Amino acid sequence: MSTPPSRMAEVFGFLLNGSSTDAGRWIPGSLRRHPKASIVIAAATVGLVIRLATLIAAGHLTGSWEYDDAVYFGSAIRLVHGSIPYRDFVLIQPPGVPLLLAPIALLSYPLGTHHALEIARLAVLVVSFGNVLLLGRLLRHRSPLVIAVACLGLALYPDAILSSSALLLEPFLNFFCLVGLVVIFDNDRLSDMQTRIFWSGVAFGLAGTMKSWAILPVALLFLLLLGRRPARALSFVLGNAAGVLVFCLPFLLLAPQAFIHQVAVDQLSRTGQVGLPLVDRLEFMTSVWPGLGVPGGHLYKLLALGAALAIVLFVAAAFVWRASAAPSSVSSAPLARLRPSTLEAFAIGSVVVIAVALSWPPDFFYHYAAFLAPFLALLLALSVGRMAAFWPQKVVTLTAALCVVAGFHALAIPVLLQRAPDPSAAIAAVIPAGSCVVTDDSEFTVNADRFVSTKPNCPAMVDALGTTISVSGNQDPTSPPAQAAAPTWLRMFERAQYLVLTPLSYLRIPWNFSLEAYVQQNFDPVLGAPVLVLRRVAPGSTHPPIALPSLPVRG
Repeated sequence: MSTPPSRMAEVFGFLLNGSSTDAGRWIPGSLRRHPKASIVIAAATVGLVIRLATLIAAGHLTGSWEYDDAVYFGSAIRLVHGSIPYRDFVLIQPPGVPLLLAPIALLSYPLGTHHALEIARLAVLVVSFGNVLLLGRLLRHRSPLVIAVACLGLALYPDAILSSSALLLEPFLNFFCLVGLVVIFDNDRLSDMQTRIFWSGVAFGLAGTMKSWAILPVALLFLLLLGRRPARALSFVLGNAAGVLVFCLPFLLLAPQAFIHQVAVDQLSRTGQVGLPLVDRLEFMTSVWPGLGVPGGHLYKLLALGAALAIVLFVAAAFVWRASAAPSSVSSAPLARLRPSTLEAFAIGSVVVIAVALSWPPDFFYHYAAFLAPFLALLLALSVGRMAAFWPQKVVTLTAALCVVAGFHALAIPVLLQRAPDPSAAIAAVIPAGSCVVTDDSEFTVNADRFVSTKPNCPAMVDALGTTISVSGNQDPTSPPAQAAAPTWLRMFERAQYLVLTPLSYLRIPWNFSLEAYVQQNFDPVLGAPVLVLRRVAPGSTHPPIALPSLPVRG
């Protein structure tokens, strides 16, 4: 049965204006009274359900899957157990996320690190839920259509879903960036209040302590403020500095040289171990690739190029279109502007700058594109709003169809995403609690409640690759320059009672004949799969050679 023309007109009127002359016949009471808030909450709930389904169905709530999980939560655990990041162990990221996770890390005392990690993973879902609410809040002055497109876009963006299936930096980074945008924008224009501008700077400063990429929207907002009044730009910068210092100053005072070296120098010296061609990065940024575990192919590359071109053309059409080009029936539509508003200009600039930033550096990991998600959703929603002023029925119909496709696309992620193994029980069975364990992937020891040692002088190592990078200045442990970190690893091996080595240890430990000989002479295997667990043996004991998970050819 087709929808009657009068009913369709009501639908279009409601989406474009948030009101309807006869809305009581078909719109539920709560949606009729609070249409925009209802849309935002509904979109955020959809995103939360999909993320929770992904976390549970793929085994990411309890399993060991993402290396970065233990880098950030492990750092929080070390912190609440008395070790200081940068001084006592290497952390080549700002301290924001470990500090935010510290209250949850305290639960490792009564619950153990395994259950505390599960709670931390669930907390990421709450942050992602909040991101959708904040984006809706930013657009509260816009039409229900614009709000729906933005919030559903962020809720269904595959890379935002993937980045919420583990403890990664992007959801936290986006949260504080969105807080800053909500504070500084007054509808479509920048606020005139100095206090709001200052506190927005503080929020963006906190975002910078999550990940340094926050400098990109900060730079754009600074230029927009500078073009109006230099005093406002200065207030924003001061707030930004205050936000950074809130989290960073204690560690900078405790270990100034190590902090600067690890957070700044080590990051800038990364050499692109996992570099990807531009077209492969577009698969993530345009969301045509549904998730890890799905075989790649030329079809995805073609879809990515087509999607990128379609986005560019659609946004260009929305912002260069003239009112005279619109149909006569809607030529006076209020959104048919000649020039973009400040919010629209920021949306365009942020997407361009972030997309270029994600395309240029040698490093690219699957979750990087999640940083683009709220800014791209904002830009597409504003573009839809402008185009709907010209052709409301066509734009609403096409948008609805694309949202349905995006929904099915997002629902495929929990089904297709690769499953996480959970060897925590097997590891815990062969390693006594409180033992000194050295590993190339701390997630396995955190998950097995074998991360915290009661032994004196046990290495407080969290990030194996970060340690190699910080000591050697080289990201590739298989390269000759990385051998500068081999003595550091030998000292850690000498103090360990147990080693937990994954099949990817050669990507984190600079193996050489000396390291391997030490392990062969001093350790015996007690577990072989999915990770290799080795136990220290008495000096002089004889045992068969150990098949170490390292490169076949080593120097």
